[in-house]
Amino acid sequence: MIRIRNLIFDLDGTLIDSSDGVVEAVNYSLKMLGEPAQQADAIKKFIGFPLSQMYPVFTDAPLDQLYHHFQVKAAETVIVSTFLLPGVETVLGTLRARGLRMAIATTKIKEHVAGIVAKFGWEDYFDATVGGNEVPVVKPDPAAFRLALKRLGADADDSLVIGDTINDILAAQAVPMKVAAVRSPFGDGAEVEAARPDHLLESIEELLQILP
Repeated sequence: MIRIRNLIFDLDGTLIDSSDGVVEAVNYSLKMLGEPAQQADAIKKFIGFPLSQMYPVFTDAPLDQLYHHFQVKAAETVIVSTFLLPGVETVLGTLRARGLRMAIATTKIKEHVAGIVAKFGWEDYFDATVGGNEVPVVKPDPAAFRLALKRLGADADDSLVIGDTINDILAAQAVPMKVAAVRSPFGDGAEVEAARPDHLLESIEELLQILP
């Protein structure tokens, strides 16, 4: 059995919840183009998915303009609203103490990733980060995970992805590399199970049990 030495984490729904800030930014962008606001639950279903997949469900307004207004408001709301999911700080500290090397690969833009890392003092935990605007195509394309491996100087064979949505699973499998799926408020449970991750975790704390 190959020992896992490197971990690549998704952010939203895996380590953090920034959904309130995302909802505010989405509704701001819709308002700026004269479109009706959407219910928070409807928006949260798309957390962890590309904005280009979400907006057409709500509106026919130009995607580039929506994206621009979203980023303007998100710069004010996303980092401020972000909080840690239960158990995350303990798990990251324990894994680091065990000598694992860790990275973040997310659909969030790199500026937000940097702000979140700074907010929680994670500079000593993560050896590399990849934002969604640093790759040509976001998850479920494997580009973000491949770039994270490159920045870690790691091999896919002894690395593990930890995410919460089908996009994380499909992207990891396309590398290919092993993947652990954590149940979260954003991932569709049935869809995640059907994608057959290598590990299905009820909570992030269970990661400590599968990584000796």
